[in-house]
Amino acid sequence: MTEDHTTRSARSRSPLVALASAGGRIIVDALVIGLWVLFLTLLFLSTGWPRWAFYLSLLLGVGLYVQFTAGWLGSSERES
Repeated sequence: MTEDHTTRSARSRSPLVALASAGGRIIVDALVIGLWVLFLTLLFLSTGWPRWAFYLSLLLGVGLYVQFTAGWLGSSERES
């Protein structure tokens, strides 16, 4: 396939498909981050570790999640 054909097919994606894809991504992101917050909350409540460590772990976990999943979007979507 040529690059021109790939660009055209990315543009011709149905708005409904794009909306469903974005909605699915938001749901998965919210679920993963919510489970991370729940895990950390239960861990820190049961161990009595300091609050600053909780917030540091929370920020690092979310930051790493975003760092690794940001590249999962198709490269054709970023180029157009």
